[in-house]
Amino acid sequence: MAPSVLIIGGGMSGLSAGIFSRMSGFDTKILEMHSIPGGLCTAWNRKGYTFDLCIHWLTSSRPGSAMYRLYEEVGLIQGLELVTPEYWKKVKEEQGNELTMYYELDKLKSELLRLSREDSTFISGFCNDIKKIRKMQVPVDLTLLDKIKFIPIISVLKKYQVDNLSVVSQVQNPVLRKLLSAGLDWEGQSVFFTLMGFALQGAGNAGYPIGGSLPLAKSMEKRFLELGGSIQYKSKVESITTDNNRATGVRLSDGTLLSADCVISCADGHSTIFDWLRGEYCDDTIKGYYKNLKPFPPIIFVSLGLNRSLADIPKNLTVIFNNPVMIGGTEQKTITFRNHSNDPTLYPEGKGIITTWLPVNYEWWDQLDYQGELYKVEKEKALQQVINLLLNEFPDLSGTIEVTDVATPMTFVRYTGNWKGSYEGWLVTPGSFFFELPLKLPGLTRFYMAGQWTTTGGGIPGSIKSGRSAVKSMCKELNQPFKGKN
Repeated sequence: MAPSVLIIGGGMSGLSAGIFSRMSGFDTKILEMHSIPGGLCTAWNRKGYTFDLCIHWLTSSRPGSAMYRLYEEVGLIQGLELVTPEYWKKVKEEQGNELTMYYELDKLKSELLRLSREDSTFISGFCNDIKKIRKMQVPVDLTLLDKIKFIPIISVLKKYQVDNLSVVSQVQNPVLRKLLSAGLDWEGQSVFFTLMGFALQGAGNAGYPIGGSLPLAKSMEKRFLELGGSIQYKSKVESITTDNNRATGVRLSDGTLLSADCVISCADGHSTIFDWLRGEYCDDTIKGYYKNLKPFPPIIFVSLGLNRSLADIPKNLTVIFNNPVMIGGTEQKTITFRNHSNDPTLYPEGKGIITTWLPVNYEWWDQLDYQGELYKVEKEKALQQVINLLLNEFPDLSGTIEVTDVATPMTFVRYTGNWKGSYEGWLVTPGSFFFELPLKLPGLTRFYMAGQWTTTGGGIPGSIKSGRSAVKSMCKELNQPFKGKN
């Protein structure tokens, strides 16, 4: 009789764990609190517009790498149309100075020199470093050969392990320093993490998949079901059951008890450890992770459907404010408008979508009565502020907005259960550079963790890799052959 496993969470790591569990001979069921797969890799439809939360690019999307082969194994990459735009983003300050961060390095260098000839030495080094990062391959299992291939960029990694302010402090020209700082900033993370996305896109190895996020999740769901797995939707876990320090199953919020030989949690890490397992399998090291590592912030995610083509609007524009603007209870120093015109599958013909997200304070939103009057008032206020800022940049869009949607941190908690409404897991900071947390908890057997809370950086590649790793660990503990190809 095949050993059984319950997987908590039908996001990308849960689907990956499900696929490799089935390939390795386990009787596998995924429990998902929502009604669709994908977790944070998701989108939703509003009056003919598909508002996409997740995918900006898919790292390692070019054939030939171990990561690409892993995508093939889980059914993610087959049949995808991938595109890469001309530039990463445009950055503009209110005085009118503007920087376009082109992927083509000669154009990028010319653009940076246009703003500051006196920084030619920094600019040449910066562009050369990006060229080196372009050769980087994301490993699946870190082998000796992977480590050898990484040697040429170790010096670049160390150079850009710092935050954006440390990097741009070398820039003499104040305008370039300000614009480049905003262009490189991603929630204050290590600049190398940002540059890796920028460089791999420029190398044609991190394309955007036409169709967006949800089709990726549905492709993996299809693969899992074809392998004989099952998914139980609208099934919210309340606790993980144990016996003699061994995971034995779960209790759902409706009181249903489900038993299994093994349990893999691909859900929120904090809920898993401190709520569902009641903190009983947690040492000071793990407590320290959740105290000291920095999660991606909660956000408000504003989506606008416009009754006009947006072909003339920048695909990604960051505006730097002269004075911070209070939106959603938090001071915002910048706002970024993302134009989805490169994916016509998301909107009706002749129309378009613009989205933006803004980091906010979870406690500020949590103290509002969810779906109460004040909550609705604050959502509407944030929406109108975003619209006004958009129209300030693009007055011609006035009167064309016909569909709006606002997701708050509480929306993220409602649909994904993510701790404090975080939109991913742990940030890649200078002090937590590509750090991996243990997949097992001390003192508990037959239990494993995967997903964005088991590694810094989050994202689809990390989630899929961690699901696979959890199954490898499970197979080792049960002396069950692991059947992955990589």
